[in-house]
Formats: sequence, structure tokens, C-alpha cells
Amino acid sequence: MILLLNIARGLMVLWIAYGLILIFAPSVVHSAPNPTSGAIQALAAFAIGYLLDRALSLVLRRRAARAEEQTR
Repeated sequence: MILLLNIARGLMVLWIAYGLILIFAPSVVHSAPNPTSGAIQALAAFAIGYLLDRALSLVLRRRAARAEEQTR
């Protein structure tokens, strides 16, 4: 579960980078300038990445609490 969340977070970082490239350097990805689409993609990826980060912290917090209970 933790590995999947970390992989998904990495993919979100790549998606944010792609959205920013669409805004600031569309010739890099050989597409017509489309700052609106790039901004929407970057914001969507940022929001999804934030949710994945919150889910990962929740999983890690529960895992730590479970380990602490076992040591008592």
C-alpha cells in the first residue's frame, strides 16, 4: 500500500511537470500553446497529489500506532 501511494505521488509530480511544460514551453512536447489546458492539468495533478500525500500520512500514522501498541 505504501509503495503504491509513493509511486502514485511520483506520477503526480510528473503530471504537474507536464502541465507546467504545456504552459511555459509547449514546443518541448511538440504541441500548440495551450496554457488553459496546462493550468487545469497542473492544478488537477496537484490536488490529486495532495490527497495521495494525506492518504500516505494516514497509513503511516496508523502503522506507527499499531507498532507502538505491540511494544507495550
